[in-house]
Amino acid sequence: MTIQVVYKNGKEDLVEKKFLDILLHIGEVQEFRRSDHWVNVTVDPIRSSQQCEYHGSNRRVHDGTEFSSAMGI
Repeated sequence: MTIQVVYKNGKEDLVEKKFLDILLHIGEVQEFRRSDHWVNVTVDPIRSSQQCEYHGSNRRVHDGTEFSSAMGI
């Protein structure tokens, strides 16, 4: 699947999705075309790997005390 992009220098191009992700990460793209509208990366929200990071406590990791007390041990 190719996606229309406009680079910061004004040049237009068609790129594969995996390359769009790279170009967005290194800051080379000014705009890209979604299925129904153009996205300006300086104004419109876009997904990024940084948005997926979680810095809170990890509730899935436990030391066993919760299990022991819940089981009456």
